[in-house]
Amino acid sequence: MPSTKGLFFSDDKGYIAHVQINTVDKNKSKYTVKQYSDTHKARLIHDIIGRPSTADYVKYIENYLIPNCPIMKEDIVREEDNLESNVGIIKGKMTWKTPERVSNTLDNLPNGMLEEHSDVTIAIDIMYINEIPFMMTTS
Repeated sequence: MPSTKGLFFSDDKGYIAHVQINTVDKNKSKYTVKQYSDTHKARLIHDIIGRPSTADYVKYIENYLIPNCPIMKEDIVREEDNLESNVGIIKGKMTWKTPERVSNTLDNLPNGMLEEHSDVTIAIDIMYINEIPFMMTTS
């Protein structure tokens, strides 16, 4: 519904929302002190070697391509589970792609529809929540 200033919002009065969040402390409690320390070493080495993808990083470790590396594949898996996302991995690797131009042709409209509804504009977007797509529309 639109607010008095025209901004659309969701009115959730009367609804009870429950959110479950995995915190770093909760994840940390699953591992020993040494495992948690090795997790931080894995993140540090990941940053030093230029933040390759996780699959490439695992290949480097499994094939002994990093000399005198103190970590193992399990440390990398724990790094993914235990620590928050590494923003440095995302920066610079995601690029904007120009979307295709939207065609505004009016083909095959029922008789009289354009005369009755000529001033209606519809905006549509897709929003993802927990990887579930939702189509958001306003007219």
